[in-house]
Amino acid sequence: MHIFLALLGFLTFIAVWYWRLKMLHGAAKDGFNAAKGLANKPRELSFKHRARKGGLSAVQDPREAAAVMMLEIARTRGAITEKQEAAMRAEMIEHFEFSDSDADEMVTQAGWLTRNAPASHVVMGKMSDVIVRTPGMSHKEFDDLASMLENVAVADGDVSVMERDLIQIWRRKAGLN
Repeated sequence: MHIFLALLGFLTFIAVWYWRLKMLHGAAKDGFNAAKGLANKPRELSFKHRARKGGLSAVQDPREAAAVMMLEIARTRGAITEKQEAAMRAEMIEHFEFSDSDADEMVTQAGWLTRNAPASHVVMGKMSDVIVRTPGMSHKEFDDLASMLENVAVADGDVSVMERDLIQIWRRKAGLN
């Protein structure tokens, strides 16, 4: 009988320590996941800050700003036509050296950024400021952007007064007049 009690005690001892080690493993795993979450927190907070900041305020890339400007030109007559969208993509491929899929993604991104945008002239002013303040931009690049905007404007026929006004905002900000 004493052998049976010793064996039962030993098995109980093993079971209790197995349960404790399993609990320690779970706690260590939870601690590891928490540390991993903390390591990712700065990037997550930065993304949340940019998302809260609003669409146009997050634009810092001059190519992205130019895409938004071309989109605003195309929207002046209402919905964007296939010709205007094709002209925007062609300009991005030629001047930004994008692939067709990259240009398509940039058009989609520009649409997302301007989904809650103010009036077109305000958008043109803000995006013009982004481009003009970008270091290393030359007068030739400013002139190229003006021609890109004009090409998008004429893609669907004659240039409207509103399109001319928006292009003029860029030309004034860039010092092209």
